[in-house]
Amino acid sequence: IESNTPNVFATGDEEGEDAVDWYFGNPSAMSLGQSEFKRVWGDVPLEDNWRRSLRSTLNTATRSANDDPAAPNPDEPVADAGVPADPVAVEFDRISKQIPRTQEQRDEALKKIETAYFNLGDIYYFKLQEKDNAVSSYTTLLRRFPGNEHEPEVLYKLYLIFKDSDPGKAEFFAGKLKEQYPASTFTKILLNPNYLAESSLAIEKQKVIYKTAYELYKNQDYDSATQTIDEAIKLGQTTFVPTLELLKILIVGETENINQYQFLLDQFIAKYPTEPLADYAKKLLATSRNFQQTQEKQKGIRFIQSLNEPHYFVMVYRIEEKLNNTAVAALEKFNQANFKELQLKTSNLVLNDEYTLTLVADLPQVRQAMAYIETFNDKLPALGELRNHKFNTFVITKDNFDIFYRTKGLDEYLKFFEKNYPPEIQ
Repeated sequence: IESNTPNVFATGDEEGEDAVDWYFGNPSAMSLGQSEFKRVWGDVPLEDNWRRSLRSTLNTATRSANDDPAAPNPDEPVADAGVPADPVAVEFDRISKQIPRTQEQRDEALKKIETAYFNLGDIYYFKLQEKDNAVSSYTTLLRRFPGNEHEPEVLYKLYLIFKDSDPGKAEFFAGKLKEQYPASTFTKILLNPNYLAESSLAIEKQKVIYKTAYELYKNQDYDSATQTIDEAIKLGQTTFVPTLELLKILIVGETENINQYQFLLDQFIAKYPTEPLADYAKKLLATSRNFQQTQEKQKGIRFIQSLNEPHYFVMVYRIEEKLNNTAVAALEKFNQANFKELQLKTSNLVLNDEYTLTLVADLPQVRQAMAYIETFNDKLPALGELRNHKFNTFVITKDNFDIFYRTKGLDEYLKFFEKNYPPEIQ
């Protein structure tokens, strides 16, 4: 059977002029193509990815190495040989380093995404006047990051966007703002459009009163100072109120016991975590606690003799042991096997720059505490995860743990433990 289809594998002699029309059947065209390829790309070896960036540079280095018999083999990795690294590997390393792997890195990445959604919504809303895209960005922020720091402001902006076009949606966002953030500045603006102007006037009045209160504080007239501060706070919840409240706490530090002072500082930090004054409050709290530690150590640390209350089991070890996760996992496994009915909780806590603690809470009474540590000592040889590590263990009441953690008196408590608990559990 004859076919009119030309033989594409035929030579020029077999097909005549038809072969000349096909590139691989034309020796002249192939020779010209090879010459042009070498002119553009150089003498590239037959391999995959020959177009890769810097390939011509690599080929030049290869030819130079071949010209010199003493030169190292270019196929072998040579440190600092002057040959550029594989650009694909370099790019992979660069991207790999940007991938968040630890929890801290993931939290940081999520925070950036949260801020980006907020800023994108503002750009759409204020600069580009694209309300639909602004709504999309704001609602995505609310959905992905519920309770984020921008939420009151975002709810207020969504209320403004829908105020004229969709009163139902506007009322929905206004309701969420009032319900979830009643003390927010944006809630106050929603309820009182003149709030900012009135608030500015109140702040100026509060600043004047504050100067009077501060002078009274410096002159140690603490009662009058406190009364003056209360008068200023009654003018309204403004951005200046944290300053007034902190001065009031300083007065407590001068007139009440140190524990009350520290408690109020803790509350202030929790109430105003983003306020600049929170950092100052943290320094005041740290200074007070350091002072208290020094005073207690000078007097001698005294632990409470009464043991009839809930206990902690404590494992204490040097930070370089790197035992945190191992200790928690081993103790949780031990708890499940031996004290499952108590539903004990295990956690880590840094004691100081030298030691870390792993705590088991809550052992209801001293009887269970002694049973726990005695069982632990008996089972320790079988706990392979802990067997080769150095640590101290003891049980301690909640009240004594507060003293121990505040004073960092490890040696002092170990002596107290040896003296007050039965030798068989030590």
